[in-house]
Amino acid sequence: MAAVRTRRSFLRFSSLLAAGPVASTLLGLPGLARAAAQCGAGVSVGIAAGTRQALLQEVLDPLLAPAGLVPSYQVASALAQRTRIRAEVGARKPTLDLVVLRDRELRAIQMEGGLAPIDAQAVTRGAQVLPALQSPSAIPYAWTGLVLVYDKSKFKAPPDSLAALLEPAAESASKDVAKDASKDAAKDASGKDSSEKTGAANGAASGAGQSRDHIGLLDGMPVTLAIAGALAAGKGAADLDAGRAWLTALRGQGARAYYDENSLARAFRHGQVRAALVWRSTALKWKKDGLDLASVVPREGLIPSVSQAAPVAAGPNRACAAAFLNALLDVKVQQALAARLYLTPAVVDAALPPESQAVAFAPAELERVVKRDMDLLVRSEADLNTFWNATFHA
Repeated sequence: MAAVRTRRSFLRFSSLLAAGPVASTLLGLPGLARAAAQCGAGVSVGIAAGTRQALLQEVLDPLLAPAGLVPSYQVASALAQRTRIRAEVGARKPTLDLVVLRDRELRAIQMEGGLAPIDAQAVTRGAQVLPALQSPSAIPYAWTGLVLVYDKSKFKAPPDSLAALLEPAAESASKDVAKDASKDAAKDASGKDSSEKTGAANGAASGAGQSRDHIGLLDGMPVTLAIAGALAAGKGAADLDAGRAWLTALRGQGARAYYDENSLARAFRHGQVRAALVWRSTALKWKKDGLDLASVVPREGLIPSVSQAAPVAAGPNRACAAAFLNALLDVKVQQALAARLYLTPAVVDAALPPESQAVAFAPAELERVVKRDMDLLVRSEADLNTFWNATFHA
């Protein structure tokens, strides 16, 4: 029986030798034949349900197939993944090899000791990650950034900053519309008595006021928007109190929070929103759907949203996890994420085709990527969610 097991391990090891670059990750680690046998049984990946999981199954899985590596996707929310990883620390038979989440979610798990350090020698593709995204605790595989999108018809001068959202100039076009409406109403009422003229003018002004546009924001982004507020106030990204104050002032100006991207898009189409802060991936999706808004990276800085993956500290198949991480950074996967989900590649050699170039940020914009204190953001998230609900949904 032992001879049969040895022969099976040898056959798997031999297949890895012929499997190419992905398999080389496994062969560069100790216990080569054992690692090969383990990976033949699969790698367990924690991930949230949705289009991203389906894309990885379609594009990434075939890259690992020659090495006999079959990913098993364990679908659950970020909170459920965190709970599972916490429960498996010290377990005799842990089940999860790596987890794929947002940067802040992964940082929360790392702060609890749930992640293993990245082995740069094993994850060789990590050397191609953009310098602005590099992390010692996780592998960034896709990202996007916060942009200011706006309806050009509602601005005399294109806004280029977060601070401009609170400046009177941002409302000038709306005020002009109200003035024009009042003048037209008074002109149409010529020949009537003064009370009729006044009533017509007031009615037109009232109608303009009822349709007054506003700044749109999205639920689910209080941490990012607090950073944006801090930058808009001329403070550092860690001054979340300044961010709260800015958001409070924005709310006082009439800003509204929308439940999701679709509801905010509808408000733009109906002329209710003049500007909003959204991810570039969202703006590009809207553009494909026919909502073509102008957009700009605010001059205060480019706030990123980074998708990451990391090996679990208790994970049984560290070599298999490294192979999966390398595949996440493969050019084919990077290009697919850009083409289908409008996410910006995390590597410098993605070589995007012309039709996907819009997801990329210019070199000058990359130099303005905002450095964030992830530990602070993890600790502050619950309070910021409470503040958000009290400010925008009370």
